[in-house]
Amino acid sequence: MNKVFISHSTRGDAYATAVRSQVVHGLRERGYDVLVDADRLLPGEKWHPRLYEWLLECRAAVVLLNRAALASGWVHREVDILMWRHHFNRSFFVLPAPVGDVTPEDMTAAGFEDLMSLQLVQRTGAGDAGTEPSDPAEAAAVIVRAFPPLPALPDDDDPVRRWAEDITAQLSQVRTMSRLARMGRALGMHDRYLAGAPVTDVSCGFLAAQMLHTHDAVALRNAVGEIARHMDSTALDQLVQLVLPVWIDATSARHVLPDGDGTGPRTVVLSVRNPDTGEYYLGRAFCMDHSRYWPIVVTAPPPGEEDPEEELRYRCERTIRARFGMTDREPLASAPQLPNCDTYVVIFAEHCSLDESERVVAWLHGQIPWLHILLIPRDELTDDDPRPGRLAGAALLVPPFGADDERIAIRVAYGMLNDWSHGRGGEEDRSGRARGRG
Repeated sequence: MNKVFISHSTRGDAYATAVRSQVVHGLRERGYDVLVDADRLLPGEKWHPRLYEWLLECRAAVVLLNRAALASGWVHREVDILMWRHHFNRSFFVLPAPVGDVTPEDMTAAGFEDLMSLQLVQRTGAGDAGTEPSDPAEAAAVIVRAFPPLPALPDDDDPVRRWAEDITAQLSQVRTMSRLARMGRALGMHDRYLAGAPVTDVSCGFLAAQMLHTHDAVALRNAVGEIARHMDSTALDQLVQLVLPVWIDATSARHVLPDGDGTGPRTVVLSVRNPDTGEYYLGRAFCMDHSRYWPIVVTAPPPGEEDPEEELRYRCERTIRARFGMTDREPLASAPQLPNCDTYVVIFAEHCSLDESERVVAWLHGQIPWLHILLIPRDELTDDDPRPGRLAGAALLVPPFGADDERIAIRVAYGMLNDWSHGRGGEEDRSGRARGRG
């Protein structure tokens, strides 16, 4: 049965609650399996841990946007995950539905501008603040009518969902249910969700969804440690490789992705301290689907170079030539663009000023215009800091973690690779090696 997720924040809003109930009823009458937390919350709960699982397994979603939803951090997080899936799979249907007196302008002001690229439901409820709202059943009927029939077979082009399925496949190696329960506790789950019938309540898919949204690297390592001895070395290696980037916040990582129309290269200034973090951002954003992206990491030249800008430019050229198998006789502009695959150059400009870094970026785009560039600058930046040249129009990502958190996460990742990934943590082509500032 096609599963439809309802994103909402209707507690305390009688009108929005009535609309939600009618939407759920209308969709179920049409044969959909509707996933809505209001049906399954325990007394006193504000959030259900199955939400992450539902967000990954649903075929479509309705986002009810009343005033409370606009201010809800959880609705923002749900929309980020839904739009992440929609970015890769345009057949994944997301229906934004303003409720009450919420306008498109309100949605944009509240940070839901991504939803504005979708077809909005005609505004349901009050026409203006202070007017009488329409009947909830009528408002819900408008939403249900706007929901199109879903195709009989799902589109498999959904890397977010496949990522969860790949993790699930590795976890299925663990036959001891008590170990899966211990893993769940290490991920911060309450015992009430780990008790009862183990196959149902401690399912591998459930735990995979929790792992994908665990931004605490230490908790992630502890969770893997609970099951490491209950997996064969191949499955454990695969699991470690799959979960290495999940400590990166998914909301932040999504902004690394190319623009939806794919018309031009993406330049991102990532204000972090380690080039491995740049690779983890890409892994998180692309769901570890290496058929979709190809990272080329240009490490910083050693300190004390007479001309750090020229040295960084030289390193960019040498690294790109090596990765593409190009000779010195071939012009750099002849680098082949991989079909259906985004090539990112991660530039660690540790010893260059921002002006010098901008000139290197401009030169590189002049040589290979289609490259995406992820620049890690020497100095940490904020939104208020001026940026020169083409960097002024680049996306600036200031992660929701500090330098200490980043340092710990990198070291934890290195330890996981070294301990559980056939001892390959020290290879030069592996993320997790100890390098970078601090």
